[in-house]
Formats: sequence, C-alpha cells, structure tokens
Amino acid sequence: MQKNDIVEKKRIEYDGEEVDGLVFVGELALKDGEVEVPEFKKIRIIGDGVTKIPSLDVRYKIKLGTSTKKFFRDWHTNKETKDVTIIHTDAHGSEIERNTLPDCECIGYTPISETDSSTPGYAQVAVTIAPYDIIPIEAG
Repeated sequence: MQKNDIVEKKRIEYDGEEVDGLVFVGELALKDGEVEVPEFKKIRIIGDGVTKIPSLDVRYKIKLGTSTKKFFRDWHTNKETKDVTIIHTDAHGSEIERNTLPDCECIGYTPISETDSSTPGYAQVAVTIAPYDIIPIEAG
C-alpha cells in the first residue's frame, strides 16, 4: 500500500449499540434536484436547490447465538426510529471520521435472502435505512 493511502472500514452503531455481523454498507450520495430549462434549440439542466437525503443499504451476516436478525426485524416491524452513527476507520481501527444519521427508519427488511444452491453462501439479512439527515463529524 502507498504511504498516504487509507484502507477504509466501517462500523455502525444504532442508538449507541453495535450489531454483530456487518458485511456491506452502501454509499450515501447527496444529490441536488434538477430542473430542465428550455432555451432556443437547447434544454439546460440547473439545480433546484433541494438536496435529496438518500436511503442506505446495509447487510449483516447471521451467526448462531446472535440477535442480529431479531434486532432488524423488531426495528422494521415496530416502526421505530434510531440514531445511527457510521464510524469510518482505517485498516487498524483508528477512527477517521463519523457520520451521524438522526431519526432513521428501517424502511426495508429482507428476512429471506436469495439463495443459489449450486454455490451456497452465508446466511444474511439486508435492510434499507432512511435517515432524516446526514451530519458529518471530523475525527479529532
């Protein structure tokens, strides 16, 4: 690895509690809305000044003796909101930054994931989280 490069890993806490088995975290890309403005022989795209807060897809490996699946099932079924903190670390676990996602809802829960019996994989649960906002916090 190059001298100044960083290998990034993530941890996620839900109301301060880390759930076991995190294997995938999707991207959170902030995008502004757009409007088409017609002109003579052209249509231009301009920003409308409204930023869309995207949803976040995460996946967890299910292990025996853990409550990972129950945690997400309860969050989705009970229509709860949770404060989510995404902690960005380097390969050694040193914190780089944090993002706080307040008042998140679990808007997608996949209790039965797809299976290819010719190449079986590990058991997992996939969820989609809808944050109210994304607040970056620089590491000290």
